[in-house]
Amino acid sequence: MVALVATVCGCASNRYPRDVPRQTVPSSPPSAPDDEISKPDTEPLASRVARANPQISPSVARAIEYVLQQPSDHPRAAVLDFAPHSSTPRFHLVERASAQVLRSFRVAHGHGSAGKRDDGFAEVFSNEPGSNASSLGLYQAAETYISGVYPGLAMRLDGLSPTNSNARSRFIVIHEARYMDPESWKGKKNGRPGLSDGCFVFSKADRDVVISQLHGGALIYACYEKPR
Repeated sequence: MVALVATVCGCASNRYPRDVPRQTVPSSPPSAPDDEISKPDTEPLASRVARANPQISPSVARAIEYVLQQPSDHPRAAVLDFAPHSSTPRFHLVERASAQVLRSFRVAHGHGSAGKRDDGFAEVFSNEPGSNASSLGLYQAAETYISGVYPGLAMRLDGLSPTNSNARSRFIVIHEARYMDPESWKGKKNGRPGLSDGCFVFSKADRDVVISQLHGGALIYACYEKPR
């Protein structure tokens, strides 16, 4: 595991001038019938997610539904779907109020998750120290700091599930690395971004957006549904 070192009128008078005629205030319109009064939105969350995001896969829709069901005061959340190839934007930033995916980003998985083929797909997940693998489950964005390993802003993560409970002690964080910039892997032999030691690694530009949007305690749900 790569160790990361510690471092989002004044009031008007009610008297009218003598030369200005008083205007008649129109009466209030009649009350609407009870059946026309707007009612609370009772649309099921799954339907709202699907309607707001016609482009996403059923597995991502289910993951978004799950993370939005978890209590949170933060206006945003995120879903990391490890099933697609690592060259595919698979980290989805979600607005909680609308259930809409605002933007998607490429993110690395751990080299302990790569499997025997090492072909850009994650296959193995672990919560064990020293596994260098990605962990599944619900995370919460924690404090930011300046990393001394990959210089620049980084953000710690707390694992809230049994499958990622060691995230903080394993130094699983959000940071940037040059191997996530497309020019570092496009057209190369492997044809895929680099691999992390289990951290959520982005390009520098994407890291800045992700941290700024999730800082302050947003929830992140990392999931995987094995392709059929």
